[in-house]
Amino acid sequence: MRWRELPETLDPDARRLVQELRRLKDHNGLTLHMLQAKTPFSGSSWERYLNGKALPPTTAVEALAGLTNTAASPLLELRYAAQRSRAETECLPRKGVEASPSQQVSAPSDVPTASSTGPGKGQRHEQERREIHGVALSLVGGALLLSAVVAGWLIADRPASVGLPAVSATGVGRYHCTYVRHGELMLAGNSPTDADIVALNSTGPDVAEVQCLLRRHHLTPGDVDGYFGKRTEAQVKKLQQQDHVSPDGIVGERTWSLLRHVA
Repeated sequence: MRWRELPETLDPDARRLVQELRRLKDHNGLTLHMLQAKTPFSGSSWERYLNGKALPPTTAVEALAGLTNTAASPLLELRYAAQRSRAETECLPRKGVEASPSQQVSAPSDVPTASSTGPGKGQRHEQERREIHGVALSLVGGALLLSAVVAGWLIADRPASVGLPAVSATGVGRYHCTYVRHGELMLAGNSPTDADIVALNSTGPDVAEVQCLLRRHHLTPGDVDGYFGKRTEAQVKKLQQQDHVSPDGIVGERTWSLLRHVA
């Protein structure tokens, strides 16, 4: 089959991984329908993985390797490298990232961007990337420090009856959903994970991220409180059923991929 061009924003490790997966699929005469029938993943999920729209979970890589009698280790190494690259660049300003006006943050004018890198300047790309990364981390650190100072003032000086948003030591409380599109993935502002296991009675930011993303899929997990109760579990199962994934109510790599996918 004739494959479409991979996105230019795809990092080298992810690009090599997708190219290897495409080669294995074509060499063994597999179709998306066959992959859906022979693996736990739907045809639409495989379409996203093979066109670089979403990073395939390790179980998908292992499934394709098993179908084609190929060693999974080299493919998994590429997959882990691609995941590390994504984690390193998640906080960087990206062209094409969509957010509401209240959520958009402008980069400082003296920070170099991809569009300002002209011909003959390719050798400075890595240095510029590190500079941007440093600026982004400084901004995040400053915002966190400011939030901590304001929160301390509110708790000390406001009456208890005000009912301020708070998170307990167990990770349960009130969280906010701040949606930002990152390529073909959706982030909700509480956790960037795409692999941590979240299940019944889990607590913390990962759970809040699940609850926010469920709402993006028009499901109703209840309050975004960081507690994975029966209601959240039921909505996770509903999402899994919609995409023909075993409805076990557990959020792992496969279900994170469903939650973060931008339809």
